[in-house]
Amino acid sequence: MSHVCKKLAILLLAGGALLLVGCEEEEQTPTSSGPRALPVTVITSRLESVAVIERTLGSLVSKQAPTLSAEVAARVVEVLIDEGERVARGQLLLRLDDGDFQLERQRAEAELQRLDALIENQQRRLQRNRTLLTQNLISQSDVDESNAELRALQAQLTATRVQLAQAERNRARTEIRSPVAGEVERRLVDAGDWAGQGEPLIQLSSDETLRAQLPFAEALADQLRPGLPIWLHSPAAPAAGQSDLCHTLPTPCLAVTLTELRPTVGGGRAVLALAEFPNPGGWRPGASVDAAVELYRYEEALLLPAVSVVPRPTGSVIFLRRDDKAEQRVVRTGRRFGEQMQILEGLEPGEQVIVDGAGFLTDGALIQVESAP
Repeated sequence: MSHVCKKLAILLLAGGALLLVGCEEEEQTPTSSGPRALPVTVITSRLESVAVIERTLGSLVSKQAPTLSAEVAARVVEVLIDEGERVARGQLLLRLDDGDFQLERQRAEAELQRLDALIENQQRRLQRNRTLLTQNLISQSDVDESNAELRALQAQLTATRVQLAQAERNRARTEIRSPVAGEVERRLVDAGDWAGQGEPLIQLSSDETLRAQLPFAEALADQLRPGLPIWLHSPAAPAAGQSDLCHTLPTPCLAVTLTELRPTVGGGRAVLALAEFPNPGGWRPGASVDAAVELYRYEEALLLPAVSVVPRPTGSVIFLRRDDKAEQRVVRTGRRFGEQMQILEGLEPGEQVIVDGAGFLTDGALIQVESAP
């Protein structure tokens, strides 16, 4: 503000007094300015590929949990593992007494030797009788009888070989080995116990192949189907994974496939999705698992930041940049994907849309773009 001051001072000496005769001050009033431009940020709309994702919290179970039983009746002579221990596929867990089966094997081997000798002798006798038959010294019935005795001995030899194989098989069954890699959940016998045939000995839990049990709301039953991609993250093994495309799950995650759908047990209105997969290492049955399933994918979706879509009485609106002004446009919105909103109608790819500051604008408002692509 400027001031113009004109002063007229008259000094009069009247009784030693100073008299200020006049001072006039002229003041200017401020001039009014135009409307102020609002600062905004702008993006260029474009088509993107986006997936419809549903998340859930499930659990891991073992696909294989075998209970090892005695295949032969014998006494337990040695137990090599305890509950909670990790075991490898083929590892020896327990021994039964194999003494009786060793004796069976030895008897069968001795019988084989005896039969081999008898068969060799009978073959010589048959050959001799055939020679005598050509000389008309014996009858054909004598030759036939020798041949029948040889076939009988050969049949006994075959049966004895089966007995030997059975004895070897029973002896091998006294060594209880793990059919899978996993963990000993329960040990049901001790050394010195008698194990009858079929009696449970050891219960295992395998973690070679795991199954994720994932509950979803019943409303998604029509959208879930085998073959859909699923991403898993185990809090018990946060570093075990193969993918960085985790759809809001912590990374790394494990990419698997939905293998089966089942109704949940009980009265809950939900559907259970199952996904079977090899253990990536460190994942354990019984642990919880975070899951994200891709129900379907929009290959060409027009997305905007949700803050750029403003609710107004006329509906959802966005503001486009038109030089230094904002242009209001009514749009029809679709699904929301996190912080992004799908635009179904009212916007074309390549148009510049105001993001930050959109909520304070009106149609035709002056704008000042602070950042633009």
